[in-house]
This record gives sequence, structure tokens and C-alpha cells, in this order.
Amino acid sequence: MLELIFIVILLAADQISKYLVQLYLSPVGTSVPIVEGLVQLTNVHNTGAAWGMLDGFRWLFIPLTLIVAGLLIIVMIRFRKNLTVFSRITLALLFSGAVGNFVDRVLLSYVRDFVDITPLFNFPVFNVADSALSVGCVMLVIDALFLKDKSMFERVTFKKEKTSAKPMEESDSSEKSDA
Repeated sequence: MLELIFIVILLAADQISKYLVQLYLSPVGTSVPIVEGLVQLTNVHNTGAAWGMLDGFRWLFIPLTLIVAGLLIIVMIRFRKNLTVFSRITLALLFSGAVGNFVDRVLLSYVRDFVDITPLFNFPVFNVADSALSVGCVMLVIDALFLKDKSMFERVTFKKEKTSAKPMEESDSSEKSDA
């Protein structure tokens, strides 16, 4: 249930914020300062991946996102009882970010970006979905490196459990030595 709440809130925040930027910051390239010299809203259309890399590879991003989102759903549902709250939030962030940008790619053929901190850091323009993906990736690294036996990588396995039955010969010989 926690994951669903995160997913709904993040997807709504992502799509609503993108819609508002599209509505009030036209045409593309229009900027409005939020904190002078630090943060501004800039209407940008990104046809690539993160930071505009792989421009024009929409044909790759759409099926790849479907596969990743499908795997995330499987892990969130199938292994929910085995996962910590930290892991469940991590997966929800990754799923929300992927789906938020997926919606734009499918409906518009580009992703709407608008948070611009370029004047200070020369950082690429991004959106709510990008933020969810970035935070989710950082949490995934923390999970893998620092959570040890609580890590989702330790708790999620698609392998079938093998039975621990001893071969017949071993059990016979161990019974004889006990006697």
C-alpha cells in the first residue's frame, strides 16, 4: 500500500507540474526565475535520455521502460513481504520516475523538463520524474552497499528452492553409525 501511495503522488506531481509548465511557460525555452541566480523554471523538450544523451532513441526507451517497469512491478508484488520499507520506497521511486517520463515519450515523443539550476551548477534541466529516478538510484546503491542482509538484493531471488533431502545412502549409513 505504501508503494502505491508514493507512486500515485509522484506520478500526479510529475504530470501536473509538466502540464502547468507547458501551459504557462510557452514557447519552449521560456524561463522564469524562482530564486534569482539559483533556480529557474525553463520549458525544455528532451528527446533523449538523461541530460539529453542518446537523442532520438525513443524507439529504444519505450520498450526498455516497459521491461524495467514490468520487472519492478513483479518485484514489488511478488516479494513485498520480504522487502524492507526502504527497499519498497526505492522501488516505488524508480517505477514512478520511469513511468512519468514514459508517459511523455509515448504521448508527446519527448520529455518535458523544467527545473533549471544551470546558472549556479551548469546542471541539466530536469523534472519530478527525473528527481524520483535519481533519488531511487541513490537509494538502490545504499541498499546494495550498506544494508547487507536487509538488502533487497539478498531478499529477492527468482531461483527455485531446492529440497534438502539427503540421498538415501547417506541417511542409511548415518542411522547405522548412531546405533
